[in-house]
Amino acid sequence: MASQYSLRLYHDKMEANAKAEVIYCQHTAVYCLAGSAVVNGHQLNEDEAVYCQDSVDICAGSNGATVWRWELERTVAPYNVAVGEGVFSAMKMARVVDMFNMVPTSKWLFRLDAIVDFEGCTGIHSHPGSGIRSLRKGHMIVESNIGESSDNHGCGAVWYEEGAYPLVSTVIDNEACTFLRGMVMPQEYNLIQNDQSPNWITSGGDQPCKGDWKGYFQKVVTLR
Repeated sequence: MASQYSLRLYHDKMEANAKAEVIYCQHTAVYCLAGSAVVNGHQLNEDEAVYCQDSVDICAGSNGATVWRWELERTVAPYNVAVGEGVFSAMKMARVVDMFNMVPTSKWLFRLDAIVDFEGCTGIHSHPGSGIRSLRKGHMIVESNIGESSDNHGCGAVWYEEGAYPLVSTVIDNEACTFLRGMVMPQEYNLIQNDQSPNWITSGGDQPCKGDWKGYFQKVVTLR
């Protein structure tokens, strides 16, 4: 049976003190790229994130806010482009998670993390989960013979990695890349500590790769 759930990513730009209409979604990761915002009562400053369940209430700070939202929701549910005066929102990507048979009542690990100042080439590798990436800086090419390939350049570029499909990620022009990953994985990966990035490396790259890892949250969620 195919998965009934999708990952979605939205980029929202909000003017000073703008307030979006409440967004209803099963599971959402909200990340503040720039400015500040209050999200479900939590103050978010630049490079901070929060997990939201069932609903998302966003109000920009006095200098406005740029917000990225990852959703884990039923594929048949309507898209949640943010609406409100001074709110400019775009649905950047939506993908059915084919790697897993995701059905109501099943439990999964929903995680937001970042690869920081990545350099070099990964070699062929895969992941224990699937996710949508959003680039903060740099230029990275992702190549896969089975999954999606992409050329990602500049802040806001997005791409999808179905974790089971091997791929190679290469930084271009020696420009260190930083990107965020909204991911879904089996719940047993909740045991991974906040200084570890879950990868399966199957061969080395031509250029040694290096980079740091940052975790924002990981939450075992129940689908409905």
